[in-house]
Amino acid sequence: MARHSHLIVRLLIGLLLVAASACGSVAWYGSQSTLPPGITLEGWPVGGLSIDAFERQLAEHKQRLLGQVVRISSERSDMPLAPADWTLEQLGLTLPLEAVTAKLQPLRSGSPFQRALYRYGLRRQAWDLPAAFDAGALHASLQRGFPGVYAQQPVDAQRIVGPQDAISYVPDAGVLRIDEAKLIGQLYAVRPALGTVAAAEGASGAAGARSAVPVAVLPLPFYKQEAAVTMRTLQAQGIERKISEFSTALAQNSEGRLHNVCSTAASIHDLLLAPGEVFDYAKYIAETEAKFGFREAPVILNGKLVPGIGGGICQVSSTLYNAVLRAGLDIVERRNHSLPVSYVPLGQDATFASGYINFRFRNSTPHYLLLRTSANENRLTVKLFGQIPSDVTYTIESKTVETLEPPVKYVLNPTLPAGQIQKLSSGQPGYVVETYRYKNQNGQRVATERISRDTYSAQPTIYASNQAGTASPHVPNGQPQAPLIEDGVRGPAFP
Repeated sequence: MARHSHLIVRLLIGLLLVAASACGSVAWYGSQSTLPPGITLEGWPVGGLSIDAFERQLAEHKQRLLGQVVRISSERSDMPLAPADWTLEQLGLTLPLEAVTAKLQPLRSGSPFQRALYRYGLRRQAWDLPAAFDAGALHASLQRGFPGVYAQQPVDAQRIVGPQDAISYVPDAGVLRIDEAKLIGQLYAVRPALGTVAAAEGASGAAGARSAVPVAVLPLPFYKQEAAVTMRTLQAQGIERKISEFSTALAQNSEGRLHNVCSTAASIHDLLLAPGEVFDYAKYIAETEAKFGFREAPVILNGKLVPGIGGGICQVSSTLYNAVLRAGLDIVERRNHSLPVSYVPLGQDATFASGYINFRFRNSTPHYLLLRTSANENRLTVKLFGQIPSDVTYTIESKTVETLEPPVKYVLNPTLPAGQIQKLSSGQPGYVVETYRYKNQNGQRVATERISRDTYSAQPTIYASNQAGTASPHVPNGQPQAPLIEDGVRGPAFP
């Protein structure tokens, strides 16, 4: 029995010695300061290096790699450039080492058992070196190196309307641009692996030295940057010729009215309308006021001509309206003035009142429409260019279908002698006018369209009297009429 107990004790002691030895081995394995065998970093064998030596050499190889030289040249005869040598760092190469050095941290911290287990798992691993090319840094370097390439800018094509209204084009011109994205792909392909750098460094016997021999010669990749506006896109818009024109006289206009007309005409000059697009006059009145401002000139306020701001803007809309009618386009919104105007026939005017009356038309052709204006001290002209059948024309006729007699109104003037009547102003007749558009093909009328039926109010003959019962002009429902300003933007009482 005693002998059996003695054997058990000896066995336990042996087991404890084995366990202690094993623990010591694990602790020794986990506390080693070298990298496990078989590890490579981009082909560079680093297994067995001390961790400190690895980190030091990694930093040195990084600098050597960033300093590697690439010779860039142009092989295009239409873009001759002198070859230039650049370091990979100048070309935007970045080598963040954090992902690699992070693998080392578990070898330095934690329990011996944890370090030993982690160390064992690292054996024979192949590590990659994170690398990237900074597109912004590459662009900045290329801009400095090849300023002439980046200074060139594409030239847009131009549509020219000649003195006789003939359409011609100035071609666009593209420029060659360095294909920076493709160049980055080429740089990834020629970047040396870290193992190559380490091997070259070992062969030179001078750690950290930079090679003077280019890593590679790269031809600059180019692409052609087209102009934003090409002759092809302009021609595809289908603007082939002048399709209508209308002019109105600007004689004896005040300086303010002339300014308002010319400024508004300038705002719609060279306007391009796509097929189906609706022209909105209110938009361009707002743009004109913001850009040029409107000046004082007579406006129509509730059917009377009074001083105001913006007088003359309806001559532009009316001139445009006539050009639109003669091009056969669709009218979306239009109203005549409350009073006849002198620059177009009755029934062929288009008034405007902010927030109340607008002028709108649609480009009802399948092609783009170009609107051009010209204005001077004597004449305002609107021309429309586009494409309609060459054998089709339009004519406009307005007919007065009714004449409205001027009403008579009396106002009270107590200063007049009893029974005396004084004529203050003569009335003007009003009119009801119908306007027709005739479509002609090869000189023969093929369609008739009534465009509008307009009423121009008669202006009363006004007398003053002190007779009993004579009152001021009647106001419906005893309420004042809301101010309606035509042919302008503001009246004298509405700043």
